[in-house]
Amino acid sequence: MISIEADLVRHVVEAATLAPSVHNTQPWRFVTRAAGFDLYADPARQLAVLDPAGRQLHLSCGAALAHARVAARAMGADAAVELLPTDDPTLLARVELSIGQPADDSEVVLAQALLTRHTGRGVYDDEPVEPALLDALQAVVDQEGAMLRYVRGAEMVELEVLLSEADAREQRDPDYRRELASWVRDTGDDGVPSDALADLSGRGSSLRLRDFSLSSPEQGSGQAPVAEHPDVAVLTTVGDSPQAWLHAGQAGGLLLLHAAVHGVQGQPLGQVTDTEGPRRRLSAVLGLVGVPQLVLRLGYARGHAATSRRALGDVLT
Repeated sequence: MISIEADLVRHVVEAATLAPSVHNTQPWRFVTRAAGFDLYADPARQLAVLDPAGRQLHLSCGAALAHARVAARAMGADAAVELLPTDDPTLLARVELSIGQPADDSEVVLAQALLTRHTGRGVYDDEPVEPALLDALQAVVDQEGAMLRYVRGAEMVELEVLLSEADAREQRDPDYRRELASWVRDTGDDGVPSDALADLSGRGSSLRLRDFSLSSPEQGSGQAPVAEHPDVAVLTTVGDSPQAWLHAGQAGGLLLLHAAVHGVQGQPLGQVTDTEGPRRRLSAVLGLVGVPQLVLRLGYARGHAATSRRALGDVLT
């Protein structure tokens, strides 16, 4: 049996920390093992107001698992993931690494997307994503045991209404506003940097984005808005349990990496899935199969403002 070098484990964990997470909370901890690592939730980084059940924490950690799998494969290693291996609810996954076949070109290119993927919070060009790529992203999600449904035609109007109502409801909650503001950072190694936030006043889109600045999106800048017509996808799972959330996080993480290979970025439209009421209404209005876990706008985002990451020594034991 070929041994797994500690440097390989560290490299894979470091790649995992590049994953997207709700408000860039990075709610994970990693503990190395002889041939891999354990992934733990970090309850101290769970959003008490937005995510009391920990669903979005699990989605975030699932995306970290996806990044780890991609990084391992690019280095010629296979990652066997066991979800929820013990009764400890904070131990989310056990990852065993083993030496496999050398990576092919597509696996190396996908791993390079770990460095180019970012959450596109700014203006999206008025250019649709190619249908062939949308089909390929759907296949990626299918392979993870989840489902991807694109919002089309009149359904978009229904989504816009639900999204606007859900956003307005959250904005009226002072606890939500305080929690959101606490994760906007000008310095530090987590949270959303102010220079990564969208200027909502200059957008020509009816999709309501999460307003981290807590400003008034309706106030115009006086300039003609840039037309935006991103594609919108809803990722669903059959169940709605911690295990389903981890599957959804992996599927979403892989979707975003495959999209980034082609220059396509994504942004969650999270308000419509944050709480049970809007999630149920979204499912009913769109006639979804399964439970909605993520709603993403996908397109060609202008600019790139990277979010910081915690030092590896702060998350890896």
